[in-house]
Amino acid sequence: MNSEPFYKAALSYWEAQKREAIATLNLYFSNSVGIGEHSKILEEINTWTSKLSEAEENLSNLKKYFPGGDMNVD
Repeated sequence: MNSEPFYKAALSYWEAQKREAIATLNLYFSNSVGIGEHSKILEEINTWTSKLSEAEENLSNLKKYFPGGDMNVD
């Protein structure tokens, strides 16, 4: 079975999660008009920062342990 499509799908998923977190954080930090009535802004920033960290860590681990989609890891 060729696992490369699954590897690429996993990378794509975590890359999309990373981009979503960055876009959301950019909105919170740069567009105060769009979030002016948001009462839990710091909580949201913390949530999206955690999502960004998770995505970065998962991307890093996939690339570290399965470079190029190689599934033969010791």
